[in-house]
Amino acid sequence: MLTALTVSAFAHREPGILTTIEWNNSIERTEIIHRIHTHDAELGVAMVDNLPLLSVGNTEGMARIALYVENHFSILSEEGSLDIELVGAELIGDYIFVYQEWIDPLSTNIFIKNEILREIYPLQINQVNIISEGNIRTLTFTEKEIVLPYLE
Repeated sequence: MLTALTVSAFAHREPGILTTIEWNNSIERTEIIHRIHTHDAELGVAMVDNLPLLSVGNTEGMARIALYVENHFSILSEEGSLDIELVGAELIGDYIFVYQEWIDPLSTNIFIKNEILREIYPLQINQVNIISEGNIRTLTFTEKEIVLPYLE
């Protein structure tokens, strides 16, 4: 019985999003990649957009999710919000990956705003990994945090 309880405890996956931000020398842009579990993305964006059904199995579903991410994630500098470009999205296994780019390397005096699916899953944890010169700085957005500073 203890084994059955242990297995069921590990079977429940908590909602969460992993975002990676890294300068890419080959394209000379900062890449922003969001990894969202397909189930969370479909249900969450369908609820936000008041849709009966949303699927990443079609172009419209993928586009709605990508546009949702674009509107709920931003990088802020002293001058305001950076004009991050939405590049696209793709389905890999159980995850949808949403790709964005910024034209310059990130400065260290910025703030990250991450509200992706927080209005639907307020207890989820959104993690942002910023990779710079081989170092990884992790920002963890929990229940009350929507904006966090990136300071080296």
